[in-house]
Parts: sequence; C-alpha cells; structure tokens
Amino acid sequence: MPKLPLSGKRLLCTVAHPDDETFGAGGALIHAASNGARVDVVCATRGDVGEIAEGSGATPETLPQVREREFHAASRLLGVEQSLVLGYRDSGMPGTPDNKDARAFINQPQSQVVGDIVRVIRKTRPDVVLTMDEGGGYGHPDHVFMTRCTLDAVALAGDADYSPPPPGGRDGDIEAWGDGPGDPWEPSAVYFFVFPRSRFRKWLDRIRDSDPDSPILQMDPDAMGVPDDAITGSLDVSAHVGQLKLAMAEHRSQYSPLQRFPDEMVLEFMSTAFFIRVVPKWTGGPSHTGLFQPGHGVCRPGPTRLSDVAKEKARPAKQEFHPAR
Repeated sequence: MPKLPLSGKRLLCTVAHPDDETFGAGGALIHAASNGARVDVVCATRGDVGEIAEGSGATPETLPQVREREFHAASRLLGVEQSLVLGYRDSGMPGTPDNKDARAFINQPQSQVVGDIVRVIRKTRPDVVLTMDEGGGYGHPDHVFMTRCTLDAVALAGDADYSPPPPGGRDGDIEAWGDGPGDPWEPSAVYFFVFPRSRFRKWLDRIRDSDPDSPILQMDPDAMGVPDDAITGSLDVSAHVGQLKLAMAEHRSQYSPLQRFPDEMVLEFMSTAFFIRVVPKWTGGPSHTGLFQPGHGVCRPGPTRLSDVAKEKARPAKQEFHPAR
C-alpha cells in the first residue's frame, strides 16, 4: 500500500463549541486525515446555550449532552483520531446575560484554560495547530478567548520550565489525563482557519433577500470574517464535500448556517478552506496551498520560533476576557 502524503504528520485543531470543528475547519480536517495525518480536536465547551433547532428533540436541559455527542460523532466522520471536550460552560452570544454567568468560559482564569490546552498539546504532539482567527469569525466571545488561550498555550508548551496548573473540576475529558505536566512539545506552525469577508457579505446579501427580518442582518459586515487580502493560503477540499455534509448533518440540534442558501452557494462555501499563517509569521510570497508544505511551517519552521512569540505575547498569569458590550 503506498504511503499517504501526510503520513506521520499531526494536526491539532482547537475550537470553542461543538460544530465549530465542522462548519469552521471541517474541510481542512477531512483533507488532512484522508491524506494520512493524525488529526485531534479539542473543544472548550459543550455549547450549553446554543439555539435549539426545531424538531431536534433537544431541550435546554439536555442540550449540553446532546451537543457533546454530536461533536464526537461529527469528529469521527471528519477522520479525527481523538475529540476532547474541556467542559467549560458556553458564554453565549455577545451582549447576552450568559456573558455574566460566573461559570462562563470567558470568565475563567486564562491561566487555567492555557494550562489545559498545554496538556493537550503535550499529549497529542502536533506539528501544526489550527484555530479560529483572533476576531472569532464574527466576534463570538468564546471564539476570541479560545484563540487567545491557544496562542499562549502554543508558546508555553515547549517551555520545560512551565508546568500547567492541575485540571479544574469541570467533568471534562482533560481530567482523565492526570496532573502530570507532560513533556515539552513545540509545534512548528500555527494557522487560523478563516472566512473571507467577501463571503460573509455574499451570505448577508442572500439572507437579506430570503429573510429580511433576520437578526443576523444587524451584524456589522466589517466585523465578520477577515479581509480577503489578509489570507495567506487556501486549500481545495472539493473532493471531501460529500463527507463534510455527513459531518454537518450530525449537528442536528443546531440550525445550519447554510440552510438558507442555494446548492451552488453551499458548494462554493464548502469547496475551499482558507487560512492565515501566524507562526512562523507570514512575510509574503506565493500563497500556500496546504498546512504541511515545505517552507510553510512544518518542514522549515522559519526564523520566528514559538519561544520568541512567548516573549512577545506574554500576558499576566490570570487575565480575564471581558466581551464588548
């Protein structure tokens, strides 16, 4: 049997809620797994306060457990080796009362969350870490916080002097890994999975035509996605659209963001994955067409090492995130 192109490579994706791994990074994860890479995913919350799709059978009381099952089922269809849930509570959309809940993910000590992710990195030992952009796609506070914690965790995971705090008592998968600090491990590259702002504008235009009263239309299109010219690379994942649709269908408790769109727009949305390389810092040149290419991170890490990022981006040990009102 011929060796697959990415055999021996490892990819870790960090997300905030069940379904982010599918609707956000799904195409890239399937592509990596189908080409031989080991893919692991860690999710911060169970999506406790997400909107419940009519007819799904979920209730506000059962939603966390339902969404966790959906996350694991979808992850299997994406080719994920291990899907982990940290067990924090969903913080809700920006400006909602759930933001102020003391249990909310965004109200937890950043040092604790960073430590949890360090444990995952040291356990899975990824070549590449993939997470959402710093704006959280559309400004969701949990997305922003998870990305912030991931960047700090990547910077600290290779530091032999750093020992993460013991896992908190959150009934999450991380507790099963014990209290040991793990052996240091420094990933070679970090990418954001992103959506071009032009796509969000097209999405909003479509919603405006089909559902002019939708609250989604109150969102600022200039705060959604990333500027198209900030994207450093893309990946054709059109061969995996069928499998990606199966993974999306596992998230039955949630409304699909694609359900209002015609088939041709859905196909366009699902056929290409977009990225920004943040470590090593992108300095220009031809755009990359994958996450494991020579000269784009894993094979030749480049001049910007993660230990330098740690020095530049070091934050206080306990920094809280307060969403904009």
